[in-house]
Amino acid sequence: MRHFSCLLLLLGLTLSLSAAQAQDERPSRFGLGIQMLSSTASGDVGPGLHFRASTPLNSDVSLALGSGLTGFIFRGRDDAAFALDPQLSAIVSFSTARAQNMYVLGGAGAYVPFGDTDTESGPTFNLGLGRAWLLEESSLFVEFNPGFLIGEESTTLVLPLRVGVIL
Repeated sequence: MRHFSCLLLLLGLTLSLSAAQAQDERPSRFGLGIQMLSSTASGDVGPGLHFRASTPLNSDVSLALGSGLTGFIFRGRDDAAFALDPQLSAIVSFSTARAQNMYVLGGAGAYVPFGDTDTESGPTFNLGLGRAWLLEESSLFVEFNPGFLIGEESTTLVLPLRVGVIL
């Protein structure tokens, strides 16, 4: 499964870079945020960081590659577990006002837990909603991007809530 995750990241990076070269007049954007992630596979909730790079394909649609790192640390250091959640997404923006945008994002990725956990890794399929508030040269965002984690024997949910800044 880890080979699938690496292949997905490599494919997403290749597509992002080729789209960026084709769309020189629209610069790529980078986002950094904090997230609270809950996994029904493990029953854990934890804080983390999320990074995303996106390249506009046109004025409404962007292609994004991102990843988060979450620490399930609320049971203490000895029982801590972590999860990496890379994702390739398409983002469709809807202008709701001059200073804010609503967007829908969907894509595929992976959920890779490590540390003190028995939770299995697997591919994820995500569909979420977000809102961005435009500032002078950057934006603030809030998004909820739930995903199905496809395991060997069952399908569970991964529920991230993110807040951050887009540069």
